[in-house]
Amino acid sequence: MFTKLVVVDASVLLKSCLRDEEAVQQVDELLNDFTVGRLVLAAPFLLKYEVNNALRTAVVRGRIDAENAHAALRLLLQAPLLYYESDELAEQALTLSLRYGRSAYDSTYLALAQQLGVWCFTGDRRLYNALGTQLPWLRWVGDYDWAAIPATSL
Repeated sequence: MFTKLVVVDASVLLKSCLRDEEAVQQVDELLNDFTVGRLVLAAPFLLKYEVNNALRTAVVRGRIDAENAHAALRLLLQAPLLYYESDELAEQALTLSLRYGRSAYDSTYLALAQQLGVWCFTGDRRLYNALGTQLPWLRWVGDYDWAAIPATSL
């Protein structure tokens, strides 16, 4: 079976509830394609905790209230993303982290996309600017275009 599968990092999903961010329209398009079944989203298990931490920070900074933060987390926890976790993924993330000087967290998303042979969408402009030209599978969510995503077999 062929489908369009991509890895998303926490920054992509956070843009759906933190509406003062850039590229929210493209995130809405990506999530709509996911909701209607045109796109499958994958992420390392770490995503749940990164989103949790970012929502907490957003509440502390007054960007979102606690009730909306809890609602956003519940939506994420209910969403049928494909979650991955393995020793091999951790090893590859460390390799990428050391090679490119990025955090182990960012590198885990990159390693998963590399392992799956799919694109990784990020909403982190600094990550994209640092590695977008070096890693052909890393994509800026602001450039999201469903038609351009290659199909992959599951």
